[in-house]
Amino acid sequence: MKKNFNILISFLIVLTLVFFQSCQKDEILPQQNENASLDVVLKKADGTRTFYGPTVPLGNGVARTWVQKDASGEALLEVGVNISAKALENLPDEPVALVLPFHKTKGQGFYNHVLLDWGPEGHEPPGVYDLAHFDVHFYITSVEERMAIGPQNSDPAPDPKYIPEFYLQLPGVVPEMGSHWIDLLSPELDPVSPEVFTHTFILGSFNGELTFWEPMLTLDFLLGKPDIEVPLRQPSAWQHDGWYPTGYRITWSENPGTYTIALTGLTWRQGE
Repeated sequence: MKKNFNILISFLIVLTLVFFQSCQKDEILPQQNENASLDVVLKKADGTRTFYGPTVPLGNGVARTWVQKDASGEALLEVGVNISAKALENLPDEPVALVLPFHKTKGQGFYNHVLLDWGPEGHEPPGVYDLAHFDVHFYITSVEERMAIGPQNSDPAPDPKYIPEFYLQLPGVVPEMGSHWIDLLSPELDPVSPEVFTHTFILGSFNGELTFWEPMLTLDFLLGKPDIEVPLRQPSAWQHDGWYPTGYRITWSENPGTYTIALTGLTWRQGE
């Protein structure tokens, strides 16, 4: 088993540069929809509020971010992306990247923006991630900082105490994204009986700093109208003060027809 595991890791590393170069896409900026950016939903039962960002066209529908805060408006409970049902109709035949900002006054805080990537043919390694899927990057750095990241062969890693166990940093840096850390315990990476990829979770960093959290999920998985929440393994320490996820959720809502990808169980952590 150990031999098979080592072969798998070697295989992944060899293919990494091609793998993540294919993630690069032309970015599409959001529409300036003033009404959408100021939408607020009040949940009367518990007083929590959800603040939505501007809509961005995708397929025949739209995508948009949201943040959920507690009744006091101080605690950040969840952050997420909603994708309308029609957005999965007439999806582009070419890869695209959508920049999704948060609500202009209520959404700013620990999370800065979402980079939503659509890959109609997936990417390497073949037989693993070469399925049509979405990459949902929740960035804590600005668009300008992310766009300034250039190609390079190596990238200093954050202190290991900031990384959960069994995450592996892949070599190379994806321009305008950063370094990617894969979860070696994901079912599709099982060295003995790998499962077909449906969804997984990836961490991102650049120059020794954690920069994004990324649920990655296939189109077919979304079309199956999922309803899952997955716990995330936690590091032993946190790099900066902020609201860190303890899980991620992928769900379908019938009314209105909406898919949701969210970071859940946000917990305030003090950096060290």
